[in-house]
Amino acid sequence: MVDRSSINIKKYASVLLGVLVLFILYLTRRYSYLLFHSIAEIFSIVVACATYMLAWNSRRFLDNNYILFVGIAYLFVGGMDTIHALSFKGMGVFQEYGSDLTVQLWIISRYIQSISLLIAPFFIGRKIRTSLVFLGYTVFISLLLGTVFYWDIFPICFIDGVGLTPFKKISEYVISLIFLASIPLLLHKRKEFDTNVLRLIIASIIATIFSELTFTLYTDVYGFFNLIGHFLKIIAFYFIYRAIIQTGLIKPFDLLFRNLKQSERALRESKERAEFASNAKSDFLANMSHELRTPLNAIIGFSEILRDGVCGELNKEQKESINDIHESGRHLLQMINDILDLSKVEAGKMELQPDFFSISDSMEDIHSIVRDVVNKKHLDMQYIIPDDLPDIYADKVKFKRIMYNLLSNAAKFTPDRGIIAINVSFDGAKYLISIADTGIGIDPKDHVVIFEEFRQIDSSQSRQYDGTGLGLALSRKLVELHGGKIWVESDGLGMGSKFSFTLMQGEPREYNELKVKKLKV
Repeated sequence: MVDRSSINIKKYASVLLGVLVLFILYLTRRYSYLLFHSIAEIFSIVVACATYMLAWNSRRFLDNNYILFVGIAYLFVGGMDTIHALSFKGMGVFQEYGSDLTVQLWIISRYIQSISLLIAPFFIGRKIRTSLVFLGYTVFISLLLGTVFYWDIFPICFIDGVGLTPFKKISEYVISLIFLASIPLLLHKRKEFDTNVLRLIIASIIATIFSELTFTLYTDVYGFFNLIGHFLKIIAFYFIYRAIIQTGLIKPFDLLFRNLKQSERALRESKERAEFASNAKSDFLANMSHELRTPLNAIIGFSEILRDGVCGELNKEQKESINDIHESGRHLLQMINDILDLSKVEAGKMELQPDFFSISDSMEDIHSIVRDVVNKKHLDMQYIIPDDLPDIYADKVKFKRIMYNLLSNAAKFTPDRGIIAINVSFDGAKYLISIADTGIGIDPKDHVVIFEEFRQIDSSQSRQYDGTGLGLALSRKLVELHGGKIWVESDGLGMGSKFSFTLMQGEPREYNELKVKKLKV
């Protein structure tokens, strides 16, 4: 829990420290106004350059180009403030110029700063061509400096012994209005900023406005109102320091990567909603599957009783109708089971019960399931399984499900008197199981899509066969859940196909670690 008293103490200490610093600056002014002015300008120059360095070195990761544009602008503002500080009477740099030069350079710097903050919000969400920004500022400032030092056409701003000219006063009001106009533009884009950062930037702009208004009142560059104006400028740049430099270094996600942080939060919320929806879907499917399977099993059971003549012999048409009912019921039941199993895998709720078992023995059980369709179509089933094949550690029921799906597909898509070959090998680390057939084949462009849910190959031949497009999708998920891979090979339509998958061989502990990892993913 946050200690509010300690936070308040820190705030009061910060305020007292700030007052102490300003008081010390005031004392330097009593000793030497030139020293006070130099310290005040150096502070703003350092903050401006630090703002640029932080924004420039973070430009590849910035989500908000407002910061980058302001950083570049403040680099030029800091440069102009440097020339302004050097031009102050007593520095001895521009000896041939009077106090008017200092005020002219001040006006140029404040125009650049105010206009930059006015247009900066328009770069939020837009790409910045930094080379053009640098070129624009360089040309613009060079022209303005040319009007002062080369052409000598910049309006007079200060007359010694008289004070400020109307142009200087009007410029300060115009600059204040430009600063003021930048605030609603910022507020319009407030969603792009951290609340505290936005408040500090606006506080800096307001302090700058009061500073500019104060600079309309002095008659002497060493006077009281000039002193107050520089105090307000220090406060304004301190707020910029707090908003951009301190926040960028201490809490970068509140400034530099705020959109990334918001995206991460939105992604987390979306994930939670998706997990909730997935769980709700799984619960719904589980309940519905129970409600559907109960009457379906009854229909299938009664159709078998009628088909076998327990209630009396049926004529040919009745037998055909009962067979249709029986096959349709079994097909619908299989589809319900596949949908339920797919939803369990996707929700991470598929429970594996691995144990050691013989693949050869399992093949006999699987063959008995597909025997009817194999015998009906007079298919030749061939098995190539080494006698010394070690037992596999896997979920036996799920393994049979994979083999049944692949074998039933092979039998369904293989014409009468075709061949289905099952090949099993082991390389010491994993098993490779392949089911090859002489069936209708698969176009190479369909090799990937056939493993997707409810996707069937789009060919006139495949459309002749019933199917839901779930068997291969479920097989892929069950194989991957065991840590293996599944793929298909086929030279094209009419060339047969070969489905292969791998299953790892490991100790129970290793397998359980893999299973946990898969479920977490």
